[in-house]
Amino acid sequence: MPETEEPALLSLMKDLVDALGTLIAGHLRLARVELGDDARLLVRRATLAGFVVALGLVGYGLACVAGALALAPLIGAPLAFLAVGGAHLIGASVSLAVWLRRAPARPLDESLTALDRTVTALAASADGALRPPRARSAGALEGAVP
Repeated sequence: MPETEEPALLSLMKDLVDALGTLIAGHLRLARVELGDDARLLVRRATLAGFVVALGLVGYGLACVAGALALAPLIGAPLAFLAVGGAHLIGASVSLAVWLRRAPARPLDESLTALDRTVTALAASADGALRPPRARSAGALEGAVP
């Protein structure tokens, strides 16, 4: 009898190894696609940020000069330029501090989440396979209150 069960067990083990190989290959494909999408998104964001920064610097410079020239008759040109520059340095420092405290999205975050779900599902199915099935009485409902 054990001789006839061994080929069935061997066949099941081969199926399990094939299924795990397919699962791992699927995770690698998902990671590759996600990494490509993340790279494209980062390139687009960097390009847009560079364009916005360039426009912002030109506008910022012109606004600073205009503000300093407007203040010049009241407090003198050197103090006017110092006041406008100091105010903008304080604003830039606060903005930089806020920006650095933000947590960026981690690369491959979706792939890691999918991998965690797979490991959890495999662990749960392995736990269920190791436990003997519960005996059920005929006609009894599970969880029913008498």
